[in-house]
Amino acid sequence: MKNPTSHFLKSTRISVFLLFFLFFISEWGNAALIDFADGKTLTIASLSCDENKVFGIAGTESFSVPREMIRDISFSTKDREADVLATYVSDIKPLFEKAQKLMGLYPDSTSVLVLDDGQFRYRPDGTNLYLYRAVIFLAKEESLGAAEVNIGFEPTRQRVRVIHARTLNSDGSVGVLSPDQIKIAKGSSGEVYFDQYQQLSFTIPDAHVGGMIDYCYELEEFNPVDKLLFQSHFTFQGTDPVGDSILRVYMPKDVPLYYVSPNCREVNSKPVVSSEKDETLYTWKMSDMPPIIPEPAMPSLSDVAPSVAFCLQKDWGYMFKRLKPMFEKRFVLTDSVKKKVDEIISGAKTLEEKISKIYLFCQKEIRYISIKGNLSSNQVGHPAEDTLKNRYGDCTDKGMLLSTMLKHIGVEAYPVGIKTNPSGKAIRELPIFDSDHCITEVHLNGRRFYLDSTATDYRYPYFRADDHDTLTENAMLERLDPVPLPPPEDNALLVKREISLSEDGTARVSFDSESNGPAEASMRGSTRNLKPEEYEKSVRASIAALTADYVLEIATHSDPLDFSTAFQVKSAYTLKKFAPRSGRFMIFQIPYIKLNFPEVSLKERKYDLVRLTSNLRKEDVNIKLPQGFSVRFLPAPLSIKTPFVEFDAKYVRDSDSIKFSSRISFPNRIVPVVEYKNHQENLERIAKFTDERIFMEKISQIGEKK
Repeated sequence: MKNPTSHFLKSTRISVFLLFFLFFISEWGNAALIDFADGKTLTIASLSCDENKVFGIAGTESFSVPREMIRDISFSTKDREADVLATYVSDIKPLFEKAQKLMGLYPDSTSVLVLDDGQFRYRPDGTNLYLYRAVIFLAKEESLGAAEVNIGFEPTRQRVRVIHARTLNSDGSVGVLSPDQIKIAKGSSGEVYFDQYQQLSFTIPDAHVGGMIDYCYELEEFNPVDKLLFQSHFTFQGTDPVGDSILRVYMPKDVPLYYVSPNCREVNSKPVVSSEKDETLYTWKMSDMPPIIPEPAMPSLSDVAPSVAFCLQKDWGYMFKRLKPMFEKRFVLTDSVKKKVDEIISGAKTLEEKISKIYLFCQKEIRYISIKGNLSSNQVGHPAEDTLKNRYGDCTDKGMLLSTMLKHIGVEAYPVGIKTNPSGKAIRELPIFDSDHCITEVHLNGRRFYLDSTATDYRYPYFRADDHDTLTENAMLERLDPVPLPPPEDNALLVKREISLSEDGTARVSFDSESNGPAEASMRGSTRNLKPEEYEKSVRASIAALTADYVLEIATHSDPLDFSTAFQVKSAYTLKKFAPRSGRFMIFQIPYIKLNFPEVSLKERKYDLVRLTSNLRKEDVNIKLPQGFSVRFLPAPLSIKTPFVEFDAKYVRDSDSIKFSSRISFPNRIVPVVEYKNHQENLERIAKFTDERIFMEKISQIGEKK
């Protein structure tokens, strides 16, 4: 039996030491020596700790040990033989030749990824190993940042070992990273995001333009979250040229591998399969890949770059089997949740009003803070009661809370995973963890629709634009469903203007607008944190872009925190001598009517044109003519209707006024590249129409020109 007193004294001494260490760690830069309770010692180059474990780097390998295994840590300088990383490089010459060849083909490139080599090995015991090597030719100053390498890992599950990190010179010489230059630190947790990840980092010495950096590391997952959820996603192309990009996956011979190869040509889509002892090796290789040249409004890199995703399951059965019980365990309607829902919906008369109030509560009263640590919190979140009590949570927590609260009022709802549309289309052909967000799926009166309680400015039933046109994973219903693209009317800006022109060209403008959907959320968000004088300043800046000679009379908006009605904006201002005169003629263009479309600025495109979502803008303008003037010229009406843009606009002459109406909408989010030329021509026609002017002529009396 252990001596409890001895254990207490040892634990106390270690705790005091760790407090001392945490206080002075920012000042410590020398090697340290760990003495273990079993008599062994270990020299370390970097160290950190939490309440239960000590983490560090020994040589080039990360480690973690329980605190109670450590007897002492000494920070005094120790005389020791310097560790040495691998220095022998047999392939310097062919690597430089490959780099020069690609620079000759793509001389504007900042760098060349000469070798991009990833090897995954799935072991019979369910653990796995990833070995990666990158060789990068540094062509310009902008590429020198590539020498700063960061490798994220979860210390309770993974170990990192640096094999080599060096600078390669064209004369065959090599500059090598010293192990004591390798650092380990807490990962990039921010103000609203906390996890258990750490970062191993180093800067490869002597990196310079015209040289190459070459680094290789090994990431071992010794404690997988689930041994059957081995999976990854490897991309073969980027914004710089790639010499050789190689993916190798080693599998036990009795374990099948399932894969998909998005954006790969047929010749590259399937692996070369070979046998090595007790393993099956799957190899994909692509060579001399050109850089992906960015275009305005292009798809996500994941939607255009060739890649391979792989896993151990051919369908979603096992994934849903693992996740569903976790969701059900957290999807519990407790008394405290019921009580809060009853409080929230007090005074609501209809079911829609109740949903709206609950939706607003989850948006406004639950702060977005993410705390991650395991499969359940990463993919499922925390119980609804915990999130309500804490008043914070991430997208999965908020989705779970909203779904649970809706359950209390008899509304069927579920948290579902999606990949937001700027990140590209989610892989759903295989059970890959390819979601980056969680929203809420609602079933009501035969309809299925979606809400997103992570946003703070959306009025029910609208939700974030980057959720639109995505693919869900609903573990509770074991379903994969699309999130439809809303019609343009659900992201609308409706504008009305009354304009009175004077004989000297002065224009008094009265402006009113109303919006909904993402357009409304954007306007609420941009105004809710502004003081009245700050908002007025922003309006003045906008008007001053038209003319410096103006008078602002009104600049106001509805309460951005009032979600019972659409957000409204109102202003009134006078533009002095805005419409130019030439003799008896006056020329006038409606303020802010001109439309520009920078997304079609390219003569040709290689990739589809992508918008965040559909949208609509409608204008109704009444222009009162200056006394004694008649209309001499009005632009002809224009009507365009395609699957990608709809535009209708016309000027109508009245006795003493001109009425202008326009409606432009983009019904679809993606314009295929084969439709680009026609789409470009249509938008250029619209831009030209909105740049036309009205011509008026002064008359002395009806029917008689002056």
